[in-house]
Order: sequence, then C-alpha cells, then structure tokens
Amino acid sequence: MTESSLLIEKKQQVRENLDTYRSLPEYILDGVGAIVQRVINPAAAKKRPSFLPSDPFNQQEADFPSYWWNGVVIALVTLLIGWLIALLQGHIFTIDETYLTLWLAGTGALALIANKANIRAFLKTFHDSLLDNMLSTVDVEHLRNWMDVNFGIWKPLISGLVAGPGLAWLLYSSWLLNHKPLVFQPGVFAVVLLASIQSVWVGYYLFPFYVAFPSQLNRYQFDLYTADPSSSEVVGRLSRLLTFILYVTLGFIVQLTVGLTVLGVLTSRTPLAGFVFSVFVWAPTVILYGAGQYHLSDLISRAKWRMLNDVQAKIEALYGEDEIPDKDNLDRLTKLMDYHDRIKSTADSALNFRSSLNFLNSLLFPVLAFVFTNLDKVTALIGNLLGVKKVP
Repeated sequence: MTESSLLIEKKQQVRENLDTYRSLPEYILDGVGAIVQRVINPAAAKKRPSFLPSDPFNQQEADFPSYWWNGVVIALVTLLIGWLIALLQGHIFTIDETYLTLWLAGTGALALIANKANIRAFLKTFHDSLLDNMLSTVDVEHLRNWMDVNFGIWKPLISGLVAGPGLAWLLYSSWLLNHKPLVFQPGVFAVVLLASIQSVWVGYYLFPFYVAFPSQLNRYQFDLYTADPSSSEVVGRLSRLLTFILYVTLGFIVQLTVGLTVLGVLTSRTPLAGFVFSVFVWAPTVILYGAGQYHLSDLISRAKWRMLNDVQAKIEALYGEDEIPDKDNLDRLTKLMDYHDRIKSTADSALNFRSSLNFLNSLLFPVLAFVFTNLDKVTALIGNLLGVKKVP
C-alpha cells in the first residue's frame, strides 16, 4: 500500500469516528431525547436500530427531538427532583428559593446545550475540511488517538461527581449568607447540586479541546497556501472555530455573571465565591482565546519561515554561481528577493484590528451587566472615592 493510499484510508477511518463521537453532556442530552421520542413518537424510535442516533450531526433530520427541547426537559426534571425532596421534608419554596432553583435548573441545562454546540462545531470543522488538508499519516493517526482518549466519558463523569458537590456547597452557602434568616433546605440544595455537576461536566471539556488542543496544531502538517499562510482555508476555519467557541462561552458566562449577581451569590459579603468565579470561569475564557490565537499564529509563522528559508537558499545559490551575476541572474535575484519580501510582509496572525475590537467588546458586555446590576453599589463607591457625601 502506497503512502498516499494509506493516508486516504486513515482519513476515512477518522472521518467515520468523527461521525460517532459524543461528549458526556451530549450523551445526557441525546439520552433524554431518546426517552422523550419513545414516549411521544414510539414509531420513529423503533425504526432506529440503537437507543441513540448513530449520526449526531444529522439526528434531527430523523425526527429526533431538538437538543433545546431536551435541555428544557432536563431543567424540568431537575426542578421536579428538588420540589419532591422539599415536599417530603414538608417545606414549600420561598419566593427567593423559587427564583434561585428556576435559574439554576435552566443554567445547568443551558451549560449542556452550550457544550453540544461547541463540540459539534469542533468536530464539523475537522470533518468538513481540516482532515482533508492534513498531509501526514502519522498526524492523522495521532489525531484519532487523541480524539479517542478525550471523548471518553469516565474522566468528566468522575470530575463532575467529585467537584460538583464542592461547587454546589460554595454557591448555596454564599447565597444563604446573603439571604438571612433562610436556612439550609435539602430540596433547594438538590437543584444546586445537579446544576453544579452539569456545569463541571461542561467545564471539563474546555481544557482539552479549547486550551490544550491548539498547542497540538504545531505538530500537524497542513496543506497551507505557501505565499500567504494566514489566507489558507485551514487557518480561516480554525480561526472561525475559536471565535465561535469564544462567543458561545462568553454568552453563557454573561448570563452566569448576571444571574449570580442578581440572585445575591456574588456580593461584597462573599469574596470567596467571587474569587472562585474569577479564577475558574473568567480566567480560562481569556486564556482560551489567547492560547488559541497564539498557537494559530505560530502555525502561520512556521509555514512562512519554511517558505522563506527555501527562497533564501535559492538566492544564496544564485549569489554563489558567479562573482558578478549576469543580467539573467540579476533578474532572477530581483524577482526572488521581491517574492521573499512579499511573503515576509504577509500577516503572522489570523487576527486583525476588527476581530480584536470584537473580542474587547465581548469582554465589555459582562462588565456592563455587572455594573448595571450593582448600580447603587458602584455609585456609592465612586462617591466615596470622590469625597461626595450621600444626601439623606
């Protein structure tokens, strides 16, 4: 078997695997969808040979419930569990507890939906174009092994079950501190716990797929446009993927920031919750964007320098032929040097001023949301700094 035919075979194997991969949040969403379909449309469910659709990309075309509706079902089940526990305890949720549980149940389900959107975008990018532009059999095999390891469900499952209860206790205790004289209620905590576990499951995937994976790009050989690598299809698709993931993640974090602030979890009385939120939510998001763009820029620079070194070698070879180059060699040298300068002047990054401005605007949204939800405190702080006394 030739190298080219082996490469084609390996790519086909990886493409078939890409059609079947699911993250743990996707298994939960699609599992709920399969149960819902068996209830409301058993005929369609029986046509399917397996419990879950074999093709996650096109499952909705086979009358499978939308993952948005599956998320709504998960949120309602989460609420029902908390309500039943409270009922067994003889407790009725207060209005504040109702707001908290409603928002947390919705946030947990929304986290699962955000993960599905990001994972589908990630896999589709490789399925549609990036895999076709990989040049090495070894690289394709490495990609398949990396995917197999990181789409395992045991690590995220255990991470959620271990870290979820700690996050739930931090959130609920911070909320209780700001809502005295309310006391601990098992039903409320059950909702907080389930939403926290779901969020940890989703957070688990941020590191391997969106922080660690971009560093793998340097080891892969892609078919890039040699004259201007930043204009290559591979670079463009990777840049769009990173931007899409950033916006989905930021959208989720904005509603998380607003919700935790309005409901009284993030306040001046709960600095630990604010610290944890900053370190484990905001910091990874900024790192996600910065690391992705850095490694994408490195991919472009490496391709540029390969081409520049090749052109430089040709220039030096022409210089070494004669002590005084003739007219033909001088013309070739001039063209090569112009070509060298043209390549050197091409962009070293997929970023431009507009995309950088969009990123800064995205970061500004949650800041404005926090300011508006705490306008009275911000106004008082500015007044204290300026020495303005509050008029009684």
